[in-house]
Amino acid sequence: MSWKKVTPMEEIIRFVMLAQSARFTVSELCEQFGISRKTGYKYLARYAAAGWKGLAARSHRPQRFPQRTDAAVEALILAERRLHRTWGPKKLHKVFTRAASSK
Repeated sequence: MSWKKVTPMEEIIRFVMLAQSARFTVSELCEQFGISRKTGYKYLARYAAAGWKGLAARSHRPQRFPQRTDAAVEALILAERRLHRTWGPKKLHKVFTRAASSK
């Protein structure tokens, strides 16, 4: 007899359904599912806000990048890199700082 394989999404749905049934407290369900109460309430809030679609996995990618290099500078660096494939970051930095200081 093989073990039944369940996905994390199926477990989250099961957790929300049991919490909605009001037969168990959220604390009991969290303990049974091996998650923190904070995580349990997070899933319940997502379900309340967006229904079943709100329980889908979300990306962990940042929404913005404050230290991101400007697109024009990035294009300039990549163009120079294509011209001089053997140059590394130190050499490119030296060339660009020398060009910037001569202006």
